[in-house]
Amino acid sequence: MAVTSIANASFMVLERAVQQRARARSGAPNPTRAKVHPNSRVAGSFEDDFFYSYAKGETDRIVKNADELLEQKNAVRRLARAEGRELTEAERLVTLITPAAVRVLKKLATLARTCAGKVFPTWKWIEEKTGLARATVGRALAILATMGILDKQRRCVPIEPTAERPKAKYEQTSNVYRMRFPNRLVQFLPMRMRPVPLPEDVVQREADRVEDIAAMRLWRSPRQAVTEDIEDAGLRRVLLSLAAAMEKKESQKNGQPLLDSYSLYADGVGLVGQRFDA
Repeated sequence: MAVTSIANASFMVLERAVQQRARARSGAPNPTRAKVHPNSRVAGSFEDDFFYSYAKGETDRIVKNADELLEQKNAVRRLARAEGRELTEAERLVTLITPAAVRVLKKLATLARTCAGKVFPTWKWIEEKTGLARATVGRALAILATMGILDKQRRCVPIEPTAERPKAKYEQTSNVYRMRFPNRLVQFLPMRMRPVPLPEDVVQREADRVEDIAAMRLWRSPRQAVTEDIEDAGLRRVLLSLAAAMEKKESQKNGQPLLDSYSLYADGVGLVGQRFDA
């Protein structure tokens, strides 16, 4: 049992190190000449789990909340200055919002409302619809992502290598977006715009559910952990083979047979009918 625990712990440390490994730019030329950003995912492999199914009026509420934050940002800054203190993390996020960011959010919300939550416009489309410059659109998207209002995922598509790019396998395509309003920003909204708090029993039941799920995840086998947590197909295949070898090795260490399960001195199947005290 102790050996198994050490093996599982070692595998989890290896998995965490692979997930958190930073991709640093070395400054060397790109041998594939492929314009693919880091952390891009293959288009068509994740969108069904990424996109939200918005409730009626939810996108409009997100935009109204963002408008209210834009009006409150200066008041938040003045209050912190009057009290002689630094801005908190939530207050700093509120002060980041700009009119351009709200304008971009409105166009994305319109797409989400009319396209059943599937939002994947190009930067050129956003520029044309908002009338903003490309650099302003990039800053607006970055601000919304930092505030937690916008989730963005870069995508790439497989391509055939060409003479100019003989090693290129993927090419960048449009990003996908989804919107939400984070709870840490709700405190800056007027009372009339804040959601009704949940009953305490509902909150406690949800906390118990999260705790139970976390406890169940601790007992996952290495192969289950790899299958659920590793997204890269190549890395998942390598770690799955490693996990299978580890599980096979550990299963052979304590393979003692259950002697009572094949006792033949009495009639019957299994333990019932084989022993008088079964």
